[in-house]
Amino acid sequence: MITLVIVAHLIRGHAAAILFFLCSLFSAGRTFAAEDYKLRFPMAGSLGGEIGASLNVPGWYGSTAITAVKIDKVTGSDGKPLVSFETKTITINPTTGAPLPVAVNYTSQVTMDLGQTQMQASLVMGYLTEPHYAGGRLIATFTLPYMLRQERDVRLTGPVPTATGPSALVNGAVQSSLNSAYEAGLAVRATDASGVVQGWGDAEIAGSWVYREADTLLVTSLTLALPTGKYSPTGSVPNIGFGNFYTLRTGLAVSYNATPDWRLGAKMSLGFNTRNKDTDVRSGNFAGVDLAALYRTSFGSLGPHLLYVQQYQPDSTDQYGKFNGTSAGALFNTPIKPLNVNISVSYMKAIKAANALSGSFLRLRVSKAF
Repeated sequence: MITLVIVAHLIRGHAAAILFFLCSLFSAGRTFAAEDYKLRFPMAGSLGGEIGASLNVPGWYGSTAITAVKIDKVTGSDGKPLVSFETKTITINPTTGAPLPVAVNYTSQVTMDLGQTQMQASLVMGYLTEPHYAGGRLIATFTLPYMLRQERDVRLTGPVPTATGPSALVNGAVQSSLNSAYEAGLAVRATDASGVVQGWGDAEIAGSWVYREADTLLVTSLTLALPTGKYSPTGSVPNIGFGNFYTLRTGLAVSYNATPDWRLGAKMSLGFNTRNKDTDVRSGNFAGVDLAALYRTSFGSLGPHLLYVQQYQPDSTDQYGKFNGTSAGALFNTPIKPLNVNISVSYMKAIKAANALSGSFLRLRVSKAF
């Protein structure tokens, strides 16, 4: 998660002011839902390869995928740019550091403006068995992602809170510090949450059972995501990994030839998270639905793609609402027979999102059987 932290390089003699900063600016922060407003789920979708270029030759295969992501906002429960409210109680004099004779309250309102671009490469190695089990074949895969570059820019804005309490004199002392330090503190926090990072992401191991009957394809899968990605529980840098926890995803996909030219597909996924050992937060479990259709042409197959993802369980710190996202896009698959490879391109754009990073995803995947 991104927990915005004030860098403790202020003048040592201003200990009381530092304490006031920590108390007052924390009120503008929040624990991000679903681990930084994202889930361990392929938001670019996964049906493209499964219904358009599914494997049928036993043995080893490999694929490389390049995914470009552009995030234009982080949304609240209303789907609009995130605005957080929090009421704080101040009991320490911001000037002297002594206890206040009476407590002072204030409520902050902070809007987060977030922009992020990233480029990720993923290597997938897999093996498709020759023998059949219960009429189908088994596939074992290992996915290792590497973030080539992730650049995040965060801006925090909001009016200076108004101190309220029974003593006008005490209110004035607190208000004076808020007037002089609050906006500067927001800028420090925004800078702390921004930056450029690169490194390994969270690896995944998966097993699938593939069954074919005439024009119908059935795929069941079980995927375990591992906490191997670059991750800071304090949010001192933008995170690449999701956190120190595991995610188990189940999947059931079916596709069939509706007509000689059209192939339709659907996939249902469920995700189950363990508790983050660093933050003691457990992200709520989630479900996803993929729908796609491909039309065969002389140069490949292409068609529309829809994706819906929803947390059906709140985070253990249920303060901000469940992750929800609806996206639409397109798929394209084509084989390059002289090279014995398949190329898959998918584009997905968020059309509705709540408590989520919202943006677009473009993925190019090249697969080859050995």
